[in-house]
Amino acid sequence: MNLLGWLFVGFVVALVGTAVYWGSGKVTLGATQLMQPKRTLPSKTPADFGLTAETVRFSANGIDLVAWYIPPAAENGATLIYVHGFGGNRGGLLPQAAAMQQQGYGALLLDLRNHGESGDAPTTWGYSEANDVLAAYDYLLTRPEVDPARVGLVGKSMGGAAVVRAASQLPNLALLVIESSYSSFEENLPNIVNTIARAPRFLATPILSRVGAETGVSFSEIDSVKTVATLNLPILLIHGERDRLVPVEQGRAIFTAVNQPKTLYIVPGAGHLNIFTIDPDTFTEQMGAFLAEYLR
Repeated sequence: MNLLGWLFVGFVVALVGTAVYWGSGKVTLGATQLMQPKRTLPSKTPADFGLTAETVRFSANGIDLVAWYIPPAAENGATLIYVHGFGGNRGGLLPQAAAMQQQGYGALLLDLRNHGESGDAPTTWGYSEANDVLAAYDYLLTRPEVDPARVGLVGKSMGGAAVVRAASQLPNLALLVIESSYSSFEENLPNIVNTIARAPRFLATPILSRVGAETGVSFSEIDSVKTVATLNLPILLIHGERDRLVPVEQGRAIFTAVNQPKTLYIVPGAGHLNIFTIDPDTFTEQMGAFLAEYLR
C-alpha cells in the first residue's frame, strides 16, 4: 500500500474512533439526563390561590416524599391526587387543582421521587414513580375527611404513566385523568431523547439500554395503552393538539384502548406545557363535568 493509501486508512480509523467516542459520550450523558432531572421548586404556593394547605410527608420504598394536602370543601370527601411530569414539582398542577377546589374537590399535590423536595432515586419515567402514587393514595386514606370511594388520580406526562400503573393496583379507585402522556415509554423515547437529552434519535436504543442496566427497570412495562385496557374505571384523556414532545396521536391511542366510560378532550392549539393556561375556562368546564359525573 502506498503512502496515500495508508493516510486514507488512518483517516478512516480516526474518523470511526471519533464517532465511537462521541456516541459513547452522548449515550452516557443522555442516560444521566433521563435519570437525573434538574430539580425545581414551586414558583407559587396554595396561598397564592387563596388556599390553605398542609405540607405532609410520607414514604415509598424508603424514599421520603413531600406533598401539599388541601382538604375537600365538599362534604362528600372527594379528593384528587395530582402528579407532575419529568423535571416538574408539586406546584405544576396547582392552578388546575385550585380550579377544582372551587368546585369542592380536595387535592394532594405530590413531589415525585427525585423531584421537588422529595428524596433521591433514579427517575424511571413512571415505573417506580407508580409506587409514589400508591403511597400518596395510602396517605389519603388516613384522612378522616376523605371518602376512600371518592379518590381519583390526575397525572401529566410522566405523571400520567405513573398514575396508569398505580391505577392497575387500586381496585377501589374512582377515576383517572391522563394529561399529555405517552402511549408507551419506548414509543415516545426518540422524542424524549431528542428533546430532553438533546441527543440524536438514533441513540434512543443504546441510551435505553444504559438506563435499564443502571436502574434494573424493564421499560417495556411502561405501556399505558396495554394497561388502560385492563382498568375498570372512568377515564378522562386530555391532550394538546400541537404537543411536540408527546404527539396527540399517542393520546388518542390510549383513549382508543380504554374499555370503560371515557371522555376525550383535545385542547386546540395547546402544546405540552400550556394545556391548562391556553384556555383555563374550557379546561375547568371539561374536567369539572367529568368529575361531577363520576366523583360526586
